[in-house]
Order: sequence, then C-alpha cells, then structure tokens
Amino acid sequence: MRLIVTSAEDVASMNIRDKLLKLAEWEETGIFEGSPVLSREDCDMVLIRDIHLHRELLDADVEKALGKRYDTMIFASRHRSESGLRTLTVHALGNYGAADFGGQPGKLVPTDPRLMTKALLLLKKYGSGLGFGISFETTHHGPYLETPTFFIEVGSSPDAWPEPEPARAIARVILDLGGGDITGSDAIGIGFGGGHYAPRHTDVVERVGISMGHMVPDYAIARVDREMLAQMIERTPGASVAYFHKKAVKNPRKKELAEMLSEFGVRVVRSADLEPRAGMQKL
Repeated sequence: MRLIVTSAEDVASMNIRDKLLKLAEWEETGIFEGSPVLSREDCDMVLIRDIHLHRELLDADVEKALGKRYDTMIFASRHRSESGLRTLTVHALGNYGAADFGGQPGKLVPTDPRLMTKALLLLKKYGSGLGFGISFETTHHGPYLETPTFFIEVGSSPDAWPEPEPARAIARVILDLGGGDITGSDAIGIGFGGGHYAPRHTDVVERVGISMGHMVPDYAIARVDREMLAQMIERTPGASVAYFHKKAVKNPRKKELAEMLSEFGVRVVRSADLEPRAGMQKL
C-alpha cells in the first residue's frame, strides 16, 4: 500500500490533489486530522495542514490514527529554487549535513528506489512537451520518517505551482505507479556526483536497468564518511551497485569511496556494465 500526502499549505500540492480527485474514483475510508482519508485500489491519500518538509514522523502519526503501516509514502509538493527553472522533479529525503529545511542533521530517510525511478520514467512520458525540465534531484530536506518515501514536485517558482498541466502530469504518474513492473529487474543503485538536479543519474536510468535511491551531489560529497555511506546503502533497500558521475567525482576521492563501497559489498558500475532499459516501449 502507498500513501499519498498532500498539504493544504502548498498550492502545487493542492493542485495535484485536485487532479487526482478528477482523474480517479476515490472512497472515503476514514478520518485523519479532521480530513477524509481517500482510498482507491492500492493507495490512500491524506491531507495535512502544515508544510510537508517540517512534518516529522508523519508516518508514526498516520499509523497511530489509522492503524495502518504503508510500504511507501509519496509527497505531492511544490519545488522552489533561486533559478526559477520550470522543472518537474523526483527525489529522496534526508540531510547530508545541517537540517535547514526539515528532517534531522546527518540523517537520511529510507526510500523506494524502484518506485522512485518508475515515477521519474513516467514523468518523462506524461510531462513531455509541457515546457518543463524533468529530473531527479539529489537527496535533500525533510521531513524525517522511518517509512520509504520520496517527493514528486512542480517547480520552481510560484507561477508554475497552480498551472493545470504539470499537476495533471504528476497526478497521472501517481495513479500509474501501481501498474506495469518496468523497474522490477533493475539493479538497485546509489549515486555520486554532479549537480543538485542529478543530470547524469537522470539520463542513465532512462537508458539502462538501474533504479536509483539516495544520490549525493558534488557539494555534499565531502560529508560522505563511512557512517553516511552506510546510511545511503541501508536506506536504499536492495542497493548492490554505485554509479558515479565520472567527470564530477575525481580521484583520490573516488578511489576512497570505491574502496569503502567494496567493503560494504557494493560494486561501482558504468552504464556499459548494465542491461539496456527494458519496458520503455510500454510507457
């Protein structure tokens, strides 16, 4: 079961929620914090009153209120950046350093690499032609949770948040996550290097069979010590490989990380080491 989280304080989130309600039939199955719990097939949807990234341990609150534990939580959200680039993004949660935007310092949240990668691939399908870039973002911000979680967002300025078409594209992605196992045979990977929008990792999952979990950008690689590396692996369930943006991560840092990864039983791979992406024709 998946839980979709929407926020009354987030214009983009409410826009996506509106499209979800219009695109599918939902049944009221309970109450959470004064709002109906809406259900269909293998997912539920809740509405919270506060901003997503500061809603720490929401999974525990939901379990206490509803008596249900979810396999994955998906936060429908806005995305803001100084660049204002029109972008649709998917990313895991956590902080490699300080917790300036929710979560806990130096703590990562479990993610769902197969579902998160499938969300990106579907976003490439439904979001194409809308004038938005489509990409992973590297791991960042809160809230801190113990349930596998990822964000899917409309960004990056207030002008984009109320637009109907990007919200509809994200709603279609969320509704399609339960069908077709296009990432079921993927290797599970963690990623290193590149910018915040992870262009190389975004590109590689389209071409070869790898599902990405936690990714760390250039600006945070210095913070990846043995303890943080252990978190990246543990909180990317099934992680067996690591993928480097080779032009971004230079020796001796790359060699140091590769040696530590080997000690954890994780091998460094190139795209040529992986099978071509199967199932893309079904998207």
